[in-house]
Amino acid sequence: MNRLSLVLFGFLLAPFAALANLESDENSKAIYEIHDQSVLEILDTTANYDVIASGFAWAEGPLWVAKGNYLLFSDIPNNKVYKFSPEHGLSEYLSNSGYSNGLLLDNQGRLTLLQSRSRVVAQMNSDIDTPKDEFNVVAKSFQGKRFNSPNDGALHKNGSIYFTDPPYGLPKQLDDPSKELSFQGVYRLLPNGEITLLDSSLTFPNGIALSTKQNALFVAVSDKNQPIWYRYELDQQGDVTAKRVLYRPSQNDGEIGSPDGLKVHSTGIVFATGPGGIWVLSEQGKLLARIKLPGFNANLAFNENESMLYITADNELRQLKLNQPK
Repeated sequence: MNRLSLVLFGFLLAPFAALANLESDENSKAIYEIHDQSVLEILDTTANYDVIASGFAWAEGPLWVAKGNYLLFSDIPNNKVYKFSPEHGLSEYLSNSGYSNGLLLDNQGRLTLLQSRSRVVAQMNSDIDTPKDEFNVVAKSFQGKRFNSPNDGALHKNGSIYFTDPPYGLPKQLDDPSKELSFQGVYRLLPNGEITLLDSSLTFPNGIALSTKQNALFVAVSDKNQPIWYRYELDQQGDVTAKRVLYRPSQNDGEIGSPDGLKVHSTGIVFATGPGGIWVLSEQGKLLARIKLPGFNANLAFNENESMLYITADNELRQLKLNQPK
């Protein structure tokens, strides 16, 4: 093909390329529903989500490990924890996770696992970068009765761990004969091992996160009949002083999901998985935006500089590019 032919060929293709780019931009914008323009400081409405790994049974509990620049997440039914590195891709991190769900790092950088089907809160005995399937149980019961299935956790600066205990790890859930507690709790585990019950009134407490100033605790309730997020006010010691509704989501026909995992951005904005994708809320409960994603989006985590949001969604690990606040 001579030079003139190449020029003509490129000229003919240009409108199609422009159309393809336009369609891509429109598809990206279609997943965003903006309710407050201020959220555009961190939401990049030109970005669509990408599936970066798949084939899991149920991906959950994403945790960004800044020390190694990688993401950890649980595959609950397969009893594994996986590691995703933007540089090196996917690898198996733990072959026996104790059926972990939520993951977090304590103040000493130790991996803490909410082992749902094992019904305990445990810490890995090895360094975060040299993992071994060896755990030390740090909490297993309340007032002599076994937990239901510890689900998700959040670390306070004083070393306390707040965690939820729904029945999801039990084969028959609320009706399981091995269930010992008559309620589903939200707890605080102190560094000395003392356990305090913060709330026993929730049907299905699930995701949990602390505000940036750690003066509030957010808890998702994944009750399909009454989906809701709550806000608990905390004093300087981390004790609960009040509770109120943060936000009660609507659910349109065809939307999949319920309030599940949530994380708080450094700006104070709450990113919460829920019906139809991700709900973006202010700390006071104002709806700022929705990010509409297919399937059941279970949980999420930011990377260190908050330029990327990682989402565990059923059998997939997804990523979504974010803007960095100026």
